[in-house]
Amino acid sequence: MNKRVKDTVLGTVVYGVIAIIVSAILNGGEPSWTLAIGMAIAGFLTYAFIYPTLDKRKRKQV
Repeated sequence: MNKRVKDTVLGTVVYGVIAIIVSAILNGGEPSWTLAIGMAIAGFLTYAFIYPTLDKRKRKQV
């Protein structure tokens, strides 16, 4: 596995877990699964597409 795949998997899991923990705290023990799934998708998109694009642009400027 290359670095991009590892970062994507880790980002997806971390975003989802943080969403579950925060929603459980705010909702009094019952996590919002819709929020957790949405944040996991957001983590996937961020680490798979947005960060690599920004990194590539940053390398071109230098």
